[in-house]
Amino acid sequence: DLAIHSQRAPVADWIEWRDRLAMQQIEDFGKFIDYWMGRFDSTDDRLLVTYEALTDGITGPDEAARIANFLSKSEGVDDPIASEAIPCVWRKVVKYKDEVPASSEQQNESRRRLGAGILGQEAENLKTPIRTQRSGPTERPYTPDMLKSMDEMLSRLISDWGAVHVPLKLALQGYQSLVQQAHQAVLQAHQAASNIETAIDMAKAPDAPRYHIVQSSQPHSGSAVLNNLLSGLLDDDAEYKKSTLVTITPRLDLLDMYKEFKPNVGDGGEVFFVVSSRGTDPATRVAPASCDFNNVLCIEYEELMYANSDELQ
Repeated sequence: DLAIHSQRAPVADWIEWRDRLAMQQIEDFGKFIDYWMGRFDSTDDRLLVTYEALTDGITGPDEAARIANFLSKSEGVDDPIASEAIPCVWRKVVKYKDEVPASSEQQNESRRRLGAGILGQEAENLKTPIRTQRSGPTERPYTPDMLKSMDEMLSRLISDWGAVHVPLKLALQGYQSLVQQAHQAVLQAHQAASNIETAIDMAKAPDAPRYHIVQSSQPHSGSAVLNNLLSGLLDDDAEYKKSTLVTITPRLDLLDMYKEFKPNVGDGGEVFFVVSSRGTDPATRVAPASCDFNNVLCIEYEELMYANSDELQ
């Protein structure tokens, strides 16, 4: 048990909680949004406030004013305080810890930011720090499956409610962007650990042909599915596995990566690229000509995720 509510749990205890309840919490978050979005027919009867906007030094007072204005429309609610007093009240409630000298650890602690997905401005423009009296580790690792579930849940919510509530859509897209970045980072970390083991095996067999398979996938292009396929197609017990690296990266500069990786596999080895693409934005796709090379396989998201319901029966 924690001595005070502002003390964070040790990472090991948090992971134990995560493994028991995180997937349920992800599902409950989706149900929470569904409940309140389905409860009222008019957006005038509902006010969306995000934690990030409410606690931000720039937008926070305006958000507090929005709350006061919304509540003033409710029957039986007394008139709110004067509008010019709202920023003062907001600062006293949200920024009261600014009056307490913060430790160097607290001063350096970063807060969650959503960036352009919520407020239409870059996260780096939101510079005002939020002081905290909390102590303890800030690391909160999620598994790839959990991050994938978050991504899928957010995609569903955006599809179900985005058209009828644009601010909610923008907020969810901001969260989804962070989740996708975290998912990609976790996959890369797992792949890096696997590559270290393979590199050790390769060092033990310097004369064997070496191969480097590079999965080039932008977020949300079927990267997790493709990575699982590549891992499953390589037999862990096969001799070639001891001299084959598999790397996942969001980079699309295949030629530069080839020049970077080719010296590591030697004259008898080769670098292969498996690329997954989605959408039509040239910034998120490799150059079409790259797909013509013999050591490059390009796969469209629609083809990778294709399913025929008749064939599944």
